[in-house]
Amino acid sequence: MERRDFVSNLGLTLALACTAGLAACSKGGSNDNPTPTPPAGGNGTAKLTLNLTSDLPNVGDFKISNGVILIRTGSGNTASAFTALSSTCTHQGCTVATYNNSSKLIECNAPCGHGSRYTTTGAVNTGPATAALSAFTVKVDGSVLTVS
Repeated sequence: MERRDFVSNLGLTLALACTAGLAACSKGGSNDNPTPTPPAGGNGTAKLTLNLTSDLPNVGDFKISNGVILIRTGSGNTASAFTALSSTCTHQGCTVATYNNSSKLIECNAPCGHGSRYTTTGAVNTGPATAALSAFTVKVDGSVLTVS
């Protein structure tokens, strides 16, 4: 293969890879379809299980795992002291980035970078997202917290 052919093929390959990467990062604008709400109650499938003797000890602590953002919103080891929401942003389908304890908002800053923010109830505080995050059920049994 000659150098000119190699450079031409390399350029074409990079262009295709960039196009595919951009297509994967975008769902075509502001598709605000909400994440489907999971079945309520005990279907036996835990999305997340934590040991409260070591996990999320302080109000404002949070964990993002397995499609869930779990936030300690109150003191005590009761279900009402926690909020569990889908961690999938309803605007572009990426995973929310963080819980900001100062503003008390869930932020979708990266990797989407569009800046949607949600309250701890899942409601949209700041767009472009227009649909709320769906909620999960939190159960506490002793020091074991389960999200389903």
